[in-house]
Parts: sequence; C-alpha cells; structure tokens
Amino acid sequence: MKKRLVVGISGSSGVILGIRLLEALQGSQIETHLVVTPAARLTIEQETHWKVDDVLALADVSYNYRDVGAAIASGSFVTSGMVVIPCSIKSLSAIANSYAADLLSRAADVTLKEGRPLLLVVRETPLHPGHIRLLGQAGQAGAIIFPPVPAFYAHPQSVDDIVDNLVGRVLLRLGIENNLFKPWNGLESKDPAVEAWPPAELLALPAMTLATVGDNGEPHAAAVYFAADAENRLYFFSEPGSQHAGDLGTRQQAAVTIQPPASAYQEIRGLQGRGSVRPVPPGEEWDKAFGLYLAKFPFVAGLQAEIAKNTLYVFTPSWLRLLDNRCGFGYKEERILP
Repeated sequence: MKKRLVVGISGSSGVILGIRLLEALQGSQIETHLVVTPAARLTIEQETHWKVDDVLALADVSYNYRDVGAAIASGSFVTSGMVVIPCSIKSLSAIANSYAADLLSRAADVTLKEGRPLLLVVRETPLHPGHIRLLGQAGQAGAIIFPPVPAFYAHPQSVDDIVDNLVGRVLLRLGIENNLFKPWNGLESKDPAVEAWPPAELLALPAMTLATVGDNGEPHAAAVYFAADAENRLYFFSEPGSQHAGDLGTRQQAAVTIQPPASAYQEIRGLQGRGSVRPVPPGEEWDKAFGLYLAKFPFVAGLQAEIAKNTLYVFTPSWLRLLDNRCGFGYKEERILP
C-alpha cells in the first residue's frame, strides 16, 4: 500500500524545489497530494518554463486551494506527513497562528494536530524579528523548519545540482530514501594515493562527452546522460537515428571525457577514457543497468514511451586517465584496465 504525502507549493521564490520533489516521487511508493496557492501559480510562470497544469499532473491527486472540504482537510485522511516547499512567509504566518482559511494552511494544521511530520521549506532572506518570531511559533507547534540552504560540501556544479541536493535532504528528513543528495562522509583526502579511483564525485556527474568515429573517418562528439556501475562501466541511452548510434553500429571503439566546470586552471580535473561500446541486451543485465540509471535520474520514470524508442548502451573502459590540477599543475594518473 502506498504512503500518502501532502505537498504544498506556496508563493515564494524557489517553486522549482516543489516541482523537483514531485518529479522525484513519480513512480515511487509515495502517493502525492498537491495544493498550489494562487501566488505559487504566478511564481511557476515567472520562474520556470513549466505550465501550472503540467505541475499539477505530476501529483497523484491535486486540489483547489479554496476547497477546505477536501480529503486532506481532515485528520481522518491518513498521511505520512506534509511538506510546504517552498513556504512563503504568508503561509508560515497562517500555519504558525493556526489560521486555516485555505486548504494549504488547513492541511498543515491537520498534520500538526495529528502529530504527523510537517516540514516547512521557508524561503525568505533577510529575516526581520517578526519572521523569526513566526519561525519559533511554528517550531513550538511541532513543525520542522527547513530553510533551503545549499550544502556546498557536495561541490554543486549547477543550479540543478543544488536543487536536487536540497530536495534529497528534504525527502530524507521525511524518512523517504533517495539518491538525490550527497551525504557527508567526512573530509575527503586530496592525496591521489588515498582518494578512491576513479573519484566517485566525477562518476556522479550527470553527463559525459562521448566521441565516436564513422565509416568515413569523421569524428563525432556528443554529451549523453550516464550512470556508472561498480566496475566503472558507463550506461547511456541513444536513439537509433543519432550520429553516434550509427557510428557504433560499425565501430565499437569510443572515447569519453567526464569533467565538472572549472573557473580557474587550478580547479581543472576530469576523467578521460577509451574503450568499447555495445548495446545492452534485454534481460537481467538491462534491468540492472536501467535500475542504476533510474536511481540517478528519477525523472526517467515518466518517460517510458521515449525510453522504448531508444537503445541502452554500455561503455566498458580499457584505459582511464585522471587529470587533477588540485594535485599539481598537469597532474595525470593513467590505468590500463583488464
């Protein structure tokens, strides 16, 4: 039986956090019940390329903001809790003062009175004393105050990285296991003799550049999303009509490079590799590979029709080179793999 989670998106900057949370929970064992405030509808249009109806469609059930007679307005409708992501100061004020004049604040009040987790991703800065007082009131009532503060130890390379890490930590605080965030595992050694090889943080990046050569000898390079297994095999999808899919049909040798953005030469690092590429056949290997891919990119659960049109490939490296200017200018480490 699926667990129910009430999700509120209110009219604060950062609506992409709520959208990403809904995406991450699609196809999971969590049934989402969504309330979007009128101000949030405006913010979705202002801050994102999403249409409001498409956001509502991400949830299992969505409700009208004014419908205080909806199922989630009653404590007898059992849920695992509620998250307001993002939570505006207006919504915080209503929740902190039990002013249940709309469905979002009513559902939040019900969550508190039933002793269920209520997590408020309050998005406002700077805070004046009135804001701080409201945060204290909500906390005393039992709410979990969770400002969306980025975890820079995760070395985010993009806004998407920051969003995913925040959403992953929110889900974890609600007791929902996920792979969106990077846990703190202690200080990482920069000594190449101690650091895991190849560095896991490079394999955790979303995309790699794949280089192939066609029958005519012309090189081709393209970025593809990938997921890595424990043996450093890299899995990616490609449509049959793509250039590199055509190249791989006759020449299985390929090269890859994986590297995060760098703002200074001292930060340049990355992984280069040469090896072979083959399609992954249907069966146990395909299922395991797709499981890795889905864990890294949860949004793929909603793209079943597109996945069916594409081919899953695996790149098996025979040679890898690590470049890391943090260990000295031009530092390289190469390994030939069996």
